[in-house]
Amino acid sequence: MPLFPLRAAGSLRVVVISSVVLSGAAATSASAQAPAPPAVPAPPAVPTPAPAPAPTGRKIKAGVTVGGVDLTGQTREQAIATLTPVLVGAPSDKDVTVRIGGKRHRLEMDAIDYGFDVAKTASRARNAKPGTVVTPVYGWDDDELREWSKKIVDKSGRAARDATVRIGLTKHRIRSAKSGWRVTVGKVEGVVEDALDAPEEKRSNLLVKTERTRPSVTNSKLRSRYGTVITVDRKTFKLRLFKKLKLSKTYRVAVGADGHGTPAGMYSITSKQVNPAWYVPNSAWAGDLAGTVVPGGAPNNPLKARWLGLRDAIGIHGTGDAGSIGSRASKGCIRMRPSDVIDLYDRVPMGATVKVV
Repeated sequence: MPLFPLRAAGSLRVVVISSVVLSGAAATSASAQAPAPPAVPAPPAVPTPAPAPAPTGRKIKAGVTVGGVDLTGQTREQAIATLTPVLVGAPSDKDVTVRIGGKRHRLEMDAIDYGFDVAKTASRARNAKPGTVVTPVYGWDDDELREWSKKIVDKSGRAARDATVRIGLTKHRIRSAKSGWRVTVGKVEGVVEDALDAPEEKRSNLLVKTERTRPSVTNSKLRSRYGTVITVDRKTFKLRLFKKLKLSKTYRVAVGADGHGTPAGMYSITSKQVNPAWYVPNSAWAGDLAGTVVPGGAPNNPLKARWLGLRDAIGIHGTGDAGSIGSRASKGCIRMRPSDVIDLYDRVPMGATVKVV
């Protein structure tokens, strides 16, 4: 069929050309003075309109659907336009609640702009195999979710508590150690995102697992730290020895006389000596011995058998004056019977805590 008009036009052009030649020859022979006809300009060429550009991009395979809408042969951009009026609102308007350490926290969907992500859904459809029913993709504001999670973490958690002790005269009050717990922003986000990705599943009272934290000082470590404690009660003239914060033994003692009182306070054993020498204070009450040193074991040395120093010239020592035990008789030291101080000496290490009240 297309060739037929071309043949007709060719025949016509031949006929026209023959007529012109014949008429020209006749005119030449009839009259040489006839003017030539003016030239007729050719009509301007009319440009052929360009064809509309074909859609670009990889097309969605046959039978791929989203929410019952067939997207076969569409590009990603076309699919976005098709799905926009279909995927409106949010897949679920139920808020997500999480439980951390017994407390519940609610996340409202409007706070994170929860809804369908049409662009990602179209991309998923473009990459799907033929005949795939594509699940719509849901989206939310990651920054808003992270800010909410940070606030929840700041409100949650409990620091571990170290064991502590309050040293008393007759017993000690131990505040036991407790484990704590903490939660990370990542774990909160993970639980929430799982719920957002599956709107048909449970969305309330979701458990966020916590990490247990342990105290630095446990009850056992505390007892080891205070392996030996001595308390001195100046009113009842009793010295008590505690091992691992439990009462081990009680001794009768003498304390400082009026004007030379044994100072109250918290101390530690700073020195230990067997048959200590006596460095006599340069005081009037020392008489002729003032400023001298009396050798250990000498008859005129009041420091008998053992010495456990607390501070300066104050310490725990044996005495030859057994009658002074149970009274205020010393020049500030704590006196014990020689047999008692010898018994105590081997039970008390350097650095042991001493409380005088």
